[in-house]
Amino acid sequence: MANAFSRTLRSLEDDGGRGWWSGLLPPVVLICGWFAWFVSTRVAVYEVSERAWLSVDREAHVVAAPVAGRIARIRLTLGESVRAGDVVAELEGEEQRVLLQEQREHEAALARQIAALRRQIQASRTALDDRSHGTEATLGEAAARADEAEAAAGLATREAGRQAVLLNTGLVSEAAATRARAEADQRRAAAESARRALQRLAFAERTVVSDRRENIVKLEGEMERLKGEWGSVTAAVERLEHDLELRKIRAPIAGHVGQIASVHLGAVVEAGTVLGMIVPEGEIKVVADFAPASALGRIHPAQTARVHLTGFPSTQYGSLLASVAEVSDEPRDGRVRVELHVQSPLNSKLPLQHGLPGSVEVEVERVTPAVLVLRTIGRIVDQPTPEAAFARAAG
Repeated sequence: MANAFSRTLRSLEDDGGRGWWSGLLPPVVLICGWFAWFVSTRVAVYEVSERAWLSVDREAHVVAAPVAGRIARIRLTLGESVRAGDVVAELEGEEQRVLLQEQREHEAALARQIAALRRQIQASRTALDDRSHGTEATLGEAAARADEAEAAAGLATREAGRQAVLLNTGLVSEAAATRARAEADQRRAAAESARRALQRLAFAERTVVSDRRENIVKLEGEMERLKGEWGSVTAAVERLEHDLELRKIRAPIAGHVGQIASVHLGAVVEAGTVLGMIVPEGEIKVVADFAPASALGRIHPAQTARVHLTGFPSTQYGSLLASVAEVSDEPRDGRVRVELHVQSPLNSKLPLQHGLPGSVEVEVERVTPAVLVLRTIGRIVDQPTPEAAFARAAG
């Protein structure tokens, strides 16, 4: 009996030892597996921005009023396609149109006056040239007659002298000599009269030519005055046309209307007032603003990202895949701008529309959970105690 009892006790001891080890083995295996995962498996680390939106790869252009005025027409419809140069709004300009019509009529009247004056000047110059040629001929004829009278007077004088010599010798009578002297005197008087007539004619012609030239100078002066006035009126017409053209607000680029300001017909707007925005056609990209500590040195081109659009639940619509394209070098307004290329599949349910807001998750690295724990502990250790923070603030 004693031997049988001792064998029974040894059997119970052996069974109890194997049960303890078999119960300890699963936790040990689990802990070892967890530790292996903790120090060897790599998990993705993301930087997240809640300030992100979809945008075309070309900059949108605002439609603004170039001058102040009252809105007479507005043709901006959200989503409507427009071409570059299309009139999308117009400001009142009735006063400018009336002034423009008056200035155009004045301009046309001046143009007619200038044309008539130009014809008059041309006719006067032609008449002056004709008179100059005629004067040369008339003066030539008068000079020829004067020369002829001088020659006749000289001949008569010589004949009177010859008759006087013959009278002294008794070869001619006193009457013949007297007639010769009278003929000579008459010829000299005729020659003197011809010379004076030539002088009077030359003076008269010079006076006429001078008067006509002076008249042409006056006409040319009037022409210059009219041209100056016409130039001023033309400049006024161009200014009014430019002002009216500025009142026709045109689309700066081709695209579609992406935004409309809350303005109505009859509203008075100042110069520079934005009436809407034209979004050009182009490829959609993602723009996100990150905190400098999250972006600088951590986000780089070619990193993968995921985009979630506000209002489109990821469980129903999914998300957009993207990759980092550009990262701004310097913060602006305390944020770093990051641009991403969209890599969404063709069958995505998400609308790719300019201006849609959302959030972006950029995968910046892959590390083990152990590294993440150590980083967390480091941040906690690096945080100053309340006493140290107070002392730093006081110092």
